[in-house]
Amino acid sequence: MLKQYLQQNRESILRGWFELTINTYGPEMVRFLKKEKNQFSNPVGNIIITSLESIYDGILNGDGVDEYHGLEEIIKVRAVQDFSPSNALSFLFDLKNIIRTSFSKNEQKPETMEELADFDKRFDLLLMRAFDIYNNCRLKIQEIKMAEIKSRSERAFKILKGE
Repeated sequence: MLKQYLQQNRESILRGWFELTINTYGPEMVRFLKKEKNQFSNPVGNIIITSLESIYDGILNGDGVDEYHGLEEIIKVRAVQDFSPSNALSFLFDLKNIIRTSFSKNEQKPETMEELADFDKRFDLLLMRAFDIYNNCRLKIQEIKMAEIKSRSERAFKILKGE
């Protein structure tokens, strides 16, 4: 029943999720992300929408946590932006809330409760995977920054030595 509901309401849920996700940005960026549909003029918006679709379809199809194509792409984008870790991953919690709120309007039967428990378990695994990806991205950024500082320092010392 849950899977059928998610299939039938895919477009409206994705639209709501996209809105909540882009609203984590500043007002000017939100206007741009909503207005510009060209993937080359708006690569961030394109990554967001294609990633959200891919993650949603992964949840819908019950894919394993490593099969959530798109999860890494959107998290890489958010990891290099000025988001705290909780804000960077908040878009995932938004989806859970949208699904729960939307689905709770329907009658809950015992088999539906089992489906929701399974959904929650898969979703929690997705969140843990997302945190790992985010953490790895931030570590990589720090490594790049440290390498750049080291390189600058070495160049400065060479200049001071007259090399």
